[in-house]
Amino acid sequence: MFTPLMASAAGYAATAYFYNLGRFKFDAEQRQDCIYQIQNMRLAQWGLFREDVRDVFSLSQSNMDNYILVGALIVTAVMNFIFVGYPAFPLEPRWLLLLWNNCVFACITFGLVSVWLALHGSIAQRSARVKILTQAVRPPVPTLKDIQEAMRAQENFEGGGARRYFEPPAFLVPMAEPSDEVPKPSGPTTAARTVPAQTYRRPRAKGKPKNAEATDWLGDAPFAGEEVLKHLETTDNGGPGKSAVMYSHFWMLRRVQRGYACFDAYARIALAVAAQQMLLVCAYYSLGHFMSKMDKWPTRAQNPGAAWLSLAATVFASTTLFKLDLFCGWRYRYLMMLNLMLPPLLAGLAIHLGAARTNHGKGGIRPCDQAIPAWLPWLLAIAACTGHMCWNILIQRVAAPLVDGSSGLPLSFRSTIYLDVFGWHSRHFSAAAVVNAVDGAHHWENAEKMLYDAMDKQRPDNKYVVLAHQDAKRISKNLARVTQPEVACHLTREEQDDLQHLKLTVEDYIHELESQMSLPVREDLKSGAPCWFQCTCVEGASEEVFWVDCRSAQVSWTVPEMGQIIDLVRLSQSLEELEQRHLALSPKAFQESAVAAESLPFELMPENPDVEMSSSKLPWKCIRLTCYAQLAAWIFTVLVILLDPKYYDSAIAPREMYDQVALWKVQTDWPHEYFRPSALSCDKNLKLMLGDQFAIYAADLKLIGTGAADSVEGVTGRNSSDDRVKFLRTVTLQPMMLTSELDQSWRSFAFLPKKGKLLLLNQDGTEVEEYALRGHHYVKTWTLSNSLPHKKLEAIQAVEGEESKECAKESSGFVNAGWLVYAATDSGQVVTLCPTYRNELHPLLMVISLRHRKAAKDLVEVVDSHTGTTKASSSRIIAIVRDPSTNWIWLLNTNTEGMAEVTAWDTETERNKEMGRWALPSGRWWVPGMCYLGQNQGLLIAAAADTNRVGQVGGPELWRLAPAKRKSDNHGAHPAHKAR
Repeated sequence: MFTPLMASAAGYAATAYFYNLGRFKFDAEQRQDCIYQIQNMRLAQWGLFREDVRDVFSLSQSNMDNYILVGALIVTAVMNFIFVGYPAFPLEPRWLLLLWNNCVFACITFGLVSVWLALHGSIAQRSARVKILTQAVRPPVPTLKDIQEAMRAQENFEGGGARRYFEPPAFLVPMAEPSDEVPKPSGPTTAARTVPAQTYRRPRAKGKPKNAEATDWLGDAPFAGEEVLKHLETTDNGGPGKSAVMYSHFWMLRRVQRGYACFDAYARIALAVAAQQMLLVCAYYSLGHFMSKMDKWPTRAQNPGAAWLSLAATVFASTTLFKLDLFCGWRYRYLMMLNLMLPPLLAGLAIHLGAARTNHGKGGIRPCDQAIPAWLPWLLAIAACTGHMCWNILIQRVAAPLVDGSSGLPLSFRSTIYLDVFGWHSRHFSAAAVVNAVDGAHHWENAEKMLYDAMDKQRPDNKYVVLAHQDAKRISKNLARVTQPEVACHLTREEQDDLQHLKLTVEDYIHELESQMSLPVREDLKSGAPCWFQCTCVEGASEEVFWVDCRSAQVSWTVPEMGQIIDLVRLSQSLEELEQRHLALSPKAFQESAVAAESLPFELMPENPDVEMSSSKLPWKCIRLTCYAQLAAWIFTVLVILLDPKYYDSAIAPREMYDQVALWKVQTDWPHEYFRPSALSCDKNLKLMLGDQFAIYAADLKLIGTGAADSVEGVTGRNSSDDRVKFLRTVTLQPMMLTSELDQSWRSFAFLPKKGKLLLLNQDGTEVEEYALRGHHYVKTWTLSNSLPHKKLEAIQAVEGEESKECAKESSGFVNAGWLVYAATDSGQVVTLCPTYRNELHPLLMVISLRHRKAAKDLVEVVDSHTGTTKASSSRIIAIVRDPSTNWIWLLNTNTEGMAEVTAWDTETERNKEMGRWALPSGRWWVPGMCYLGQNQGLLIAAAADTNRVGQVGGPELWRLAPAKRKSDNHGAHPAHKAR
């Protein structure tokens, strides 16, 4: 009986044994599959992390490759302008070439800076990507030890004892109801929805200030948080995975991006500026060739409408370019648009007005007939240069990083914000998310969750131990953050030592507490030297204080009598105060330091080996220096245009250059309305003789006063009491020699009051006829000597008295006629002529000669057209006056272009020295002859309307030239405008 029972019991025992052995094998296989699945999930997830790295770096890599290509094309195109455009670029107005030069070289400079920044950024991001993929973001390949730990051997089953062998089946033991259903996604989804819900569209902000900047928008930028993830959940796919923000590699990439994103951003800005400058190069080139070029004008190539169309296209393209790029407040937007439009438009208007002054290249209009003053195009050109300067300053302000110490990106540009995929300035992205993200991670990645699950469920105070552990871990991380070198540099040495000691102490206590939490509960466990964490918890409406022993994991609700106590609440408050203090000194310093240790090996190298400053600001400094260089070029351009008179004047359309203080009109009563002066002369007694076309008139000149304020000339302010210039009364002309008393016309005449004679130079300039003033009859004709190189005179002046004694010397061989003639030849010489017995005027001395090569331009001037063509313009002397008080010779010079000037020469110097020039008003026919009014009283000059000009109107004019000039003081001389 016993034997069958034993056999039966043995059979049941064997059956139970093998049944439980099968269960063990099944559980071991399931456990092994689970571990291997976790390992595969980790491999897949880290593979996804590596894909994130590639996505982040490829964002800038493709951009910078495009920048290099486009920047090289822009530089090449503009450099082509240098070789092709310069030879054919017009030279008038002169300042247009300066504007074009500045735009050309600005385009080349910014284009090269863009290419070089893109090259450096590409190198930096490729290096960082390789470093991260090879050193940091690596797949967690299981080791042999990990695989062995996943295995279970027979010994593991047998070591469980008899209880393990004969464990009854689960259906015999009460247990929770099994749930074999596939988990359904949680959230506000419905069974009928199979597509993602409509994404949440953020409403447009209302009441936002008009001066809001990019950081204001980025602070509330869209964020892929839990709300967005819930809207993406469907019954088909169960919703997306966790955002990359929830993982630590995101924060490492966020910091590493600053190493190359700045190069990408500023390469894009430099490229935009280069493109805008290239548009200006094209616009100014079109203005020069279609509006200002004058060679063989007018031709089909000159088209002002096409020039304005090109300018309008440039303004539209530039404003559109920056409207797409700019992302800033309305003030900077309007200022940028204004500075993009005004300078080229002002330059176009200046060129248009300059072309109108030259009659569109048809030889120009005389200054006296100009409706547009010369200063208007000149002033508009300066305003255009000033606008370019303002735009240069504004682009520096807009391109500056808005927030120092963060990403270093210029957030006023839309293309730069596209690089801000990590939310540098979003309030949703903060370093606190690194800590908070741990709670949202998977179970197998959360060590704290694994520890809490492994705690003995029989422990009555598990809740309070976990609370103490969580507070201690949070404080430990805060201590680790504030003791990092990037933050600790703001602390004193004593504070650094105290925080480091406190950090080590807290970490030791946490380690001891975690060891006790993983062990079974032992009521009799007592620590010899307890160390306590003092914590608080809210129970209902009251706040309770409790203490947790780190060396026994026991909770006490009364104050411990022995052991060291660390007040976690007070310590947390102290750390917050410390962070707030340093946060005020350096914003975001603590947020940056939260992940600094992870990304430090992949940071950019410093600017130089001897400095600690990161090179993330190096692109901005390059852009700023380039802007400074362009600003200096524009300042230099403004100074050149402002101070150099040739940029104010134009050879094609000169301005009125005469000194309105030294030269003014004299009130004159003309004999009749058709009077047209032809020659002028006077004697020492201020007897004025002024010839018409057919008769000669005379007037007595009267100088009164020393500068009375109530006189006509005194009111005009055209005199100086220091020079004692007297007032000249109204000149009234009376007939002296009628046309019936004269045999022929004349070119110039001279007056001999003592002899009562009048010398008339005929129109050919080869003979001088002598008339008697008393009987108004012809006396004789004086011919020119054969010794005169060119037998043609332009003007004469006769002198008597002491000045004529040169002709009375015994050795001269001349007749003592009591007079001498100063004559100007057609070859640019001033000579003295003495009368001879043969009724000839023989040369005695050459007083002034303008024939030497250094002064050749006084005889023939060259007009520089816009393409280098030349036009001859002869100059001649039409009047000579000798000043007996200074022995100066005053000459009146005119040219075929209608320009005239008075020059003064000192004949007492070894080489006749030119003492000054005074330009005369343009658009007039200045008659031969001048009248000397006495010492410091100036000269009288006559002019008539220029009938050679179409549409010229105007009557006779008498002008007085009285420069503030003495023999010992020549500072009153004004440089004359040289006729071209």
